[in-house]
Amino acid sequence: MVHTKYNLNVSSTMSIDYSLLGDRLATTIYSIIYILGFLGNTFSLITFSSQRLRQISSSIFLLVLSISDIIVLITSLWFFLADAFAIQLQNYSALACRFRTFFAYVFMDLSSWCIAGLAFDRYLRTKFPLGSKILCTPRNVLIMILIFFLILCGINGHYFTPGIGQERGENRTTAHCLENREQYPNYFYFYKIIWPKIDAIIFCFLPACIMISCNVNIIYLLKRQRHHMENPSNNDDNEIINIQPTLKKANFTLRKAIERQMSLMMAACVIVFLFTTVPVTVYLILLEQVIIKNPNLARDNAFFMFIFRMLRALMYSHFGSNFYLYCLTSRIFRTEFFETITCRRFVSTSNIEHSASLVFNKATDV
Repeated sequence: MVHTKYNLNVSSTMSIDYSLLGDRLATTIYSIIYILGFLGNTFSLITFSSQRLRQISSSIFLLVLSISDIIVLITSLWFFLADAFAIQLQNYSALACRFRTFFAYVFMDLSSWCIAGLAFDRYLRTKFPLGSKILCTPRNVLIMILIFFLILCGINGHYFTPGIGQERGENRTTAHCLENREQYPNYFYFYKIIWPKIDAIIFCFLPACIMISCNVNIIYLLKRQRHHMENPSNNDDNEIINIQPTLKKANFTLRKAIERQMSLMMAACVIVFLFTTVPVTVYLILLEQVIIKNPNLARDNAFFMFIFRMLRALMYSHFGSNFYLYCLTSRIFRTEFFETITCRRFVSTSNIEHSASLVFNKATDV
């Protein structure tokens, strides 16, 4: 059995045909994910590609996130073809399987780190509003993302080693993308025992810790700022005063509204990320370390494969949901989105909406 976020091959003689049930459910779920995911990520790509949003560092993270999510969904077509049409592409080319697996891992990891980078970017803006004008620039963000990408390519480069996959030939009528246990026992040990833990840390746990830590600190800092604005005469903390020395009372209500929307959007992204990625990550580790080693549990491996396929589909739903999270949690994003796709400016009926549209171009002040 291959440990991966994407591919497990097991068999069973159980009375319930979990394989057929999994094919039908996965086909339906992936179809919904593709329709909503490709549409939503395309809209996000169009929105964050606008000229004024490209001047904002946070928008660069979201722009790259949209591109990364689209590539991840494309790589998942590998499973959709297998589930819906019984087309096993790995049987045709091991090299193609290696490329698909490599890019799937790299861009799934990159999506996680874009969300973590977005949280860190907002933390810097909140903690150092003046210094962030120098640190949080689109150019610096692009450099950071490029560094992330190169590091992730290096970490996942082992998928091109001969320990994974075998082409047709030498009495083989089909290729495969499994690990070559007998020829490369050391790599097999690394792939089955060490790599799952490394992958879980890089893909899920470390980005999640950064997201949670940054958002907790942001909430704390914003409370201190609001307390200072509401009680300026009772606060002698110079550090708090320096956080926003030019903030005017007239803009305080608007600022609170924007902060509330940004906090809600970031919280929604973190919650959905944890809900969709942690289950399959933990399950795969348990599957290798506990379930397969237990003969009694291994007899029902078709059932465990079915659970894995459902958790994998849940994980892929994360890569198609970000656009809808932005729309549900941020009035500013909705305004910007409609203005971008209609190539005009709306006249908002609400003062907050109108002000938010004007202020979005100066999001560094948020």
